[in-house]
Amino acid sequence: MKKSILTMCLLLHSALFASEEAFDVLGSVMDTTKKELNVKQEMDKGNKAFEKSKYGRFYKEGYWQYFQASSKAKKGEYCTAMFSKEGMSISIMGPGGDYKGALMMFGSLDDKNSAFPRATSSSKVTVTLKQGNDVPATVKAFNYTLGESQNPVIVFAVPTIEAAMKGMEDKLDFHLQYDGQNIGDIEWHSGNKAREELKKCLAGKPFYDKNPLKDKSVK
Repeated sequence: MKKSILTMCLLLHSALFASEEAFDVLGSVMDTTKKELNVKQEMDKGNKAFEKSKYGRFYKEGYWQYFQASSKAKKGEYCTAMFSKEGMSISIMGPGGDYKGALMMFGSLDDKNSAFPRATSSSKVTVTLKQGNDVPATVKAFNYTLGESQNPVIVFAVPTIEAAMKGMEDKLDFHLQYDGQNIGDIEWHSGNKAREELKKCLAGKPFYDKNPLKDKSVK
């Protein structure tokens, strides 16, 4: 079966991911990802109305956020589209500074997910990624913890943000395996809209940069 553009890019770029460049870029700029923890924090409060609230809906159905990953980013730099759902997140991040590539990052928001690798410092791991109907691809990626809550993430390098966006189908599911175990499943929706917001950011134009959990216009 023919592989998607994004999966082929990951396979081709895996051999080039031996350098620390992509890791250094991500580790130094991802200073706003703590936003993705809001739904989990609301759920942990034990609010009986959680499932009926917009937090419960977002947790079950998933939602997108768009932002520039670095607070020091210039217009068009480090543009990120992040989808979170049921204890997992997936982010597509564009170039910035001297880094010209793109990154795809999976994060675990579930403290009970003991199978998800949790490196204490930057670590390279071999993981298997299945995307949509593609044949599973086994590639090299980085693993480390991120943000104040030390959530573990797995990061893949993609040669260009254009290649990453070409692979953003409106609905797409991802499945991750590590050390013979399933460590995460996530399926996004509204990928076409996410791609358009990402394009606006990359062009230095205004984009939807509000946190939907705090946006009072979102019910």
